[in-house]
Amino acid sequence: MIKEYQWLESFWERLTAAHRQNRLPHALLLTGQSGMGKAVFAEELARYLLCEHPIEGSSPCRQCTGCTLFAAGSNPDYFRLTPVEDSRVIKIDQIRELTEKLSLSSHGAGYKVAVLIPADALNINAANSLLKTLEEPSDNTVLVLVSANPSRLPATIRSRCQEVRIQVTDRESTTRWLSARYDGPSPDVYLALANGAPLQALQLAQEQTLEERQRRFRALVGIHAGQESPLTVAQDWAADEDLKGLRWMREWLMDMLRIRISGETQGIHGVDLQEGLTMLARKLDSRVLFGLLDGINRILKLADSTLNRQMMMEDILLAWAEQASGY
Repeated sequence: MIKEYQWLESFWERLTAAHRQNRLPHALLLTGQSGMGKAVFAEELARYLLCEHPIEGSSPCRQCTGCTLFAAGSNPDYFRLTPVEDSRVIKIDQIRELTEKLSLSSHGAGYKVAVLIPADALNINAANSLLKTLEEPSDNTVLVLVSANPSRLPATIRSRCQEVRIQVTDRESTTRWLSARYDGPSPDVYLALANGAPLQALQLAQEQTLEERQRRFRALVGIHAGQESPLTVAQDWAADEDLKGLRWMREWLMDMLRIRISGETQGIHGVDLQEGLTMLARKLDSRVLFGLLDGINRILKLADSTLNRQMMMEDILLAWAEQASGY
């Protein structure tokens, strides 16, 4: 399965070689930006460690009892922890239950494997509880922590894990991978928008994100030109579960600042909107852009609060309309 994700192969070979040489750490921390395949890697590593007859010592056979149970989601030596339903955190009770299960003998002849996704969802009490397991692991136990934001983990947790940073080293191979799964235009643009993360680029392509971004950008330009109502646009954007429109607007403001300050488009994130961003950057003062950016950052910090999201959205788009007068 790992061979389907070419950029993961070198990391896989390193860890399976360590396993064959009995040097596999008892705790791994898989890091790297979202969309790199860290969860896929962690799941396949767990399958491999629970396999009774690995092929050439480097891949699970998918036929033994351990592999069959894993595929069915019922391998008793595999534990997967994620935030509990209706919560964004992994709680201490989950860690206590995991610790108790890991202290028992394995049902098979091999490992017990626990995967925590995302590990940075551990609340402080859960992290402290996990620390005891990391310091005194039971025999034949491997913990795999997965995080796109490892800085959110306590230093005491990070220091007790061997970090494996998943990243792409060959952009050409990921372009081929994406093109084989998406037959539409602009695979390179989607990879750029995903900062090179192949799985995220594929998701963006499947969601036709370029069209959606262009629609949102046209709305901003329309407000800027006095042709769109900021209140109407705010109502549309407030419906985003993840405040996507506002996050894109923050990205575009940062790009406009880069263009405004450097006079160049090199290094901007919005490669799909380069012409429009350049046009706006030439018309807006840097102080205006910084002020709007500060406003968006304040709103995003309050995104999980009980404050009215549409009112917050209206505030920033009305400020955009006011500051952009004279377009």
